Amino acid sequence: MRIERHRVDPAVVSAAREDFTNRIGGLVRSMSRADRMATYEWQAIAEEFLDYLGALSVETPDLDTPEARASLKDAAEAAAGAVSYAAYHPYCTFQVTLRYVNFGMSYDPGEDAPEESVTTWEWIDALCLAVLGDKAKWHGEAFHFARQKFADQMRGTPAGELATGLTAVVLGDDEEYPPSAQAALRAVDAALARVRIRAEATDEPLMDRPDSVALRALRALAAVDRDAFNGALYELLVKHASLHGPSTSPRSSGSTRSPRTLLPLVPLALAALAHRTLGWAPAVDTD
Repeated sequence: MRIERHRVDPAVVSAAREDFTNRIGGLVRSMSRADRMATYEWQAIAEEFLDYLGALSVETPDLDTPEARASLKDAAEAAAGAVSYAAYHPYCTFQVTLRYVNFGMSYDPGEDAPEESVTTWEWIDALCLAVLGDKAKWHGEAFHFARQKFADQMRGTPAGELATGLTAVVLGDDEEYPPSAQAALRAVDAALARVRIRAEATDEPLMDRPDSVALRALRALAAVDRDAFNGALYELLVKHASLHGPSTSPRSSGSTRSPRTLLPLVPLALAALAHRTLGWAPAVDTD
């Protein structure tokens, strides 16, 4: 199965790559001097790294270079930094370290700043980056605590239940550690059931949304159903390509599309999990 990914304006790609090392270093230090680095700042830094990675992927789609690997690690650490801030501040001491720019920030409990949170999709993207950077378990506690702030409100929604499924499969269910394959499958099945109930109650096509498709792929992974996983992964990538592909509007040139849209984090993380845990190579051929 082959999927052609969308294109980004070459000028935007060039701008994302130009003098990146100095630009990202300057941005990080400027933020550290301006005010407290909280969830917004760490997310902004992660997005800069992702734009750079997306731009690098135009010439090197597999991103198998030392520069890309170093950038991915700091993209994951910055995104996890936002999650850690939401999880720990102002109650615990924690640190965020970016090796690409040789920068670190330490936080102490009780500092005079309001408590913050991350959105469901910010949490999902951060966990997917942590999976790709092989640091999900390292930051697992932060992901658990940060998720508690939105879990009840997002219960039954596709995004909220995708977060539930990812927690069970990647981090382990809150009530069972170490997690068993059966427990992960039960948690994902329960998450899917809650989405279906909500869809029936609201008469919305919630099961067709990309986050629900991702949850089905996660279910197939937990059930070791390779055919179902490949089908769901293909559908998920098609939806991503459709969402970010050429607009049918004559007023839209697509020139403002950011390079990070070239990196569909959820399907990439799902493919990584399948490869690392079950040895499955992706059945979908795409850059």
